Amino acid sequence: MASHNQDKAPSVEEETFVERSAFSTGMSAAGLSAGAGLIISAVQNSLGKHNAGAMGIFTRYGSTIATFTAMGGAFAFTDAAVANVRQKNDPYNGAAGGCAAGLVAGAQARSLPMMFGACAGMAALVGTFDAAGRSMVGLPSVSSYASGKASEGEHGQVPGGLSWREEKEKRRQAFFKKRPDAETEE
Repeated sequence: MASHNQDKAPSVEEETFVERSAFSTGMSAAGLSAGAGLIISAVQNSLGKHNAGAMGIFTRYGSTIATFTAMGGAFAFTDAAVANVRQKNDPYNGAAGGCAAGLVAGAQARSLPMMFGACAGMAALVGTFDAAGRSMVGLPSVSSYASGKASEGEHGQVPGGLSWREEKEKRRQAFFKKRPDAETEE
C-alpha cells in the first residue's frame, strides 16, 4: 500500500538572492545601449540625404544615441533596484524595468499618453519574455518561474538541472530518428 507522503510533489529548492549594484548595472547597460544607438545613428546618417557628412551621426541623429542610452540605463537600473528591494529574481523586475524604458521613450516623443502606453507595452513585453525563461525558444526552462525554481544559475544552468546546451542537445536527439546500428544492418 502506498503512503500518502509519496504522492506529494518534491520540495522546491529556494534560490539564494544575490544583490546587484543598481548604479553599476545601469551604467554598464547605458554604455552598451549607447553603442547600439551609435550604430543606429550611423545607419540613419548614411541613409539620409544631407550635407553634414560623417558628423551628421552626432549633429543630426545624436538624439537617437541619447534615447538609446537613457532607455538602456533606465531599464537596467530599475530592474536591479526593484530586484534588490523585493529580494527576488522574477518577471516583475523586468516588467518594472520595461516600464521605465517605455517612460523614457514616451518622454523623447514629448507625449504623456505615449509615455504611459510605452510603459505598459514595454512592461508587458519584457515581463512576458522573462516569464518565458528569458529565451525566444523557452530554454533553459520554460516553467522555471511557474514552478518556483527561480532563474538561471551560473553559466545558464538551472540549479539542480541540465545546462541549456545539454537540454537543447537532449531535445535535438529526441526529435530526430535514431540511426540503426551498423551491426543490425548486416
